[in-house]
Amino acid sequence: MFRNKLVHKKKGFTLIELMIVISILLILIGFMIPKFSAYMDKAKNIKAVNTAKQIQTAAMASYGDNNGKFVINDVTSTITTLTTVVSDDIVSTTIDGDQVLKINYNVDGKNYTIDIDAAANTYELTPEAE
Repeated sequence: MFRNKLVHKKKGFTLIELMIVISILLILIGFMIPKFSAYMDKAKNIKAVNTAKQIQTAAMASYGDNNGKFVINDVTSTITTLTTVVSDDIVSTTIDGDQVLKINYNVDGKNYTIDIDAAANTYELTPEAE
């Protein structure tokens, strides 16, 4: 009499098991979000430094083409020609004497200032305060 009854085994996961798995996944994701954010900030900083180096190289090429002087129009056109920087990203360009050039530019919505000293062949990158 009892043999005729079929025993049905449940297949699949219970609601509790699914909730536990989802909770564990959410905890792991919670640990990863700050790391990902830090990686994004680091990548943006590296991009700004690389852009500054490109600008400095292009500005020094313009400096050499103009017999040891910075000429604003030529510097700007050389930067946009030789680099990935578009003219809209260059906020301002000022010359302090023949040897020092200051360029304000924008990368990923943040403004930076690069001071290029042709006499010392150096540059200094400064992020603007937010």
